Amino acid sequence: MKISCLFNLLYLFIPFISFAQSKEMNVLLKEVKNASYYDSTKLFNAGKIAFAKAEETKNGKAIAEINLYYGNYFFYINNLNKARKYYTLALSDALKAGDVHFEILAQMRLGYMDYSNGNHIQIEKGFNELLDQSKELNDYEYVAEVLNLLGTIREEAGNLQEAIKYYLEGLNFAENHQLAYYPAVFKNNIGLVKLNTNQLKEALIDFKDGLRIAEKENNKRLISHIQMNICLGYVMENKWHLANQLFPKVIEYSKDNNLPQELGSNYANLGSAFAKNKKLTLAVAYYDSALFVLKKNNFKEQTIAATLAKISLLIQMNNVLEAEKILAEIKSLLLGFNNMITTSQVYFMDYEIKLSKKNYKGALDDYVKFSELQDSADKNFNSKIIEELQFNYKVQQKETELEKEKAKSILLMKSNQQEKLMKWISITSAFILLTLVIIVFYLGYARKIRKKQAQFSRKLIQNIEEERQRIAMDLHDDIGQSLSIIKSKLNKKHQQSVIEISSELESDLGKVIEQTREISRNLFPSNLAKIGLSRLIAVLMENIQSNTSLECSFEVTEDAQYLPLNIQTHIFRIIQECTNNTIKHSGATGLKISITEKNNDYTLLYQDNGKGIKIKTDNNGIGLNAIRERAKIIDGTIEIDEKAEKGFKLILRFKSVKKN
Repeated sequence: MKISCLFNLLYLFIPFISFAQSKEMNVLLKEVKNASYYDSTKLFNAGKIAFAKAEETKNGKAIAEINLYYGNYFFYINNLNKARKYYTLALSDALKAGDVHFEILAQMRLGYMDYSNGNHIQIEKGFNELLDQSKELNDYEYVAEVLNLLGTIREEAGNLQEAIKYYLEGLNFAENHQLAYYPAVFKNNIGLVKLNTNQLKEALIDFKDGLRIAEKENNKRLISHIQMNICLGYVMENKWHLANQLFPKVIEYSKDNNLPQELGSNYANLGSAFAKNKKLTLAVAYYDSALFVLKKNNFKEQTIAATLAKISLLIQMNNVLEAEKILAEIKSLLLGFNNMITTSQVYFMDYEIKLSKKNYKGALDDYVKFSELQDSADKNFNSKIIEELQFNYKVQQKETELEKEKAKSILLMKSNQQEKLMKWISITSAFILLTLVIIVFYLGYARKIRKKQAQFSRKLIQNIEEERQRIAMDLHDDIGQSLSIIKSKLNKKHQQSVIEISSELESDLGKVIEQTREISRNLFPSNLAKIGLSRLIAVLMENIQSNTSLECSFEVTEDAQYLPLNIQTHIFRIIQECTNNTIKHSGATGLKISITEKNNDYTLLYQDNGKGIKIKTDNNGIGLNAIRERAKIIDGTIEIDEKAEKGFKLILRFKSVKKN
């Protein structure tokens, strides 16, 4: 039932558009390629122009490609001598140009033609070598082509198990390497194997999958071939109405593209399918259509084959007179036609006709001639040879059936593997999805916790500032004022000589008042808004230098005065925390503070020359954590240099727009 290898392989025998040509050359080659499908006049006119351009530019690759297109045209119309001539020229041109791409392509065509002529073992070996060479070159398209050729060769030899292995390997290879239309080719061939092993439903599934791919790639020739195979499947399933809907498209393609041999083959194939389903009247009608096309275009060999098939149908329908008339006409075609098998079939048809007319002597004569021709390898015809041939035939039939069963097993195993793979993919996908959901949920939860922690830290710092402000105000307004009043009263009494106040007591009381004010200022720098950050830092440095042995230096940009008050407050607190650590823990002899600004980007640098600190990941102390939280509140970043051999270095970077 499979369409002949000539039609089944030709769509692979169309080389790809050359990948190293000029734009103009590519256009010319495309015209030649399109014309090679059907139009000989246009083919050679376009080829002449393309040849001239290729020779002018000394483009050997293009010349090889044009000769391949010529060879394809003659191969398709079954003029194998001319096809061989142009394929040989293409191989020679490719070798001269050093183009491995077209060299392999020409070798494949010539190799297949040699195989068709019977040189099987050597050619198969050559194809396997081409397969290895294509894999080494990473030429994926040719790997697919060679696998298809090897599968077709095995199928023609009746070895369906090997054929299906090549087709499945080719399908997997084409899908894995995302080749354009090759999956459709292999789906079609696998479907044909299933069709020939009566797996009709499975075959139609493969055909339809292949058709979708071919339609996506807009490969009209492949679309037509697959549609023809779908028609055959519908006929074998007794779905005539579906076949009748699709078959006109197949015929229309063959007619529109002037492909008479393919048109006749399509009619004959459908006739054969109807004959197998015992729809003899329909089968004869389609064979008549095939004969009309084949006779008109003088395809002698195909005409004889279709005529003999029609005669066999007429005999089965008991229409012996018409069968006899047609057989008489066909005998004239056999003159000079040196084909022993076809001639023997003619004698066998004659035998059946005479037998049905009870012309036993004539039937015997024709049967003897038929037997003699069948036994042409041995002139001494005897019953033992017939028995041996019959025995071999039965063995071959059993082997063929066994191969069919093996092919079914391979297809079933492939289906089971795909099901298992899909199950594992589903389980893995579900597991991955569940894991992703858990991760997303965890990240969301962690983000909420961090957000709450940040909010808590900011609220805590805000509350601390408010509490400091309250305590500072209490110290300044209540205790500080009370102490000042006491001092004022003592001074007044002293002046009035009511009591005598020692100068030491008066001095101590003054110190207590000043310490109270200093504590108030440290708790809340109320004068920050009045004197600004720069002067407040200056006061802090002066106090540290006068009360400790530290040498202090600072440099503050004037722009710092225009920062929002809350940012100035947090910066001052960070500096306070750093100076406290330096005084209490570092053992430093000096410290330096600088605040710089560029395009609203501010940098606070604090350094001392003490012993430094080691940053811990789990517990950095209240002071350092407070510094980090204050940096976050003003959307800043903190860097602490741990690599410094000596001293402590902190860098705060933040952005801020100056207040008006």
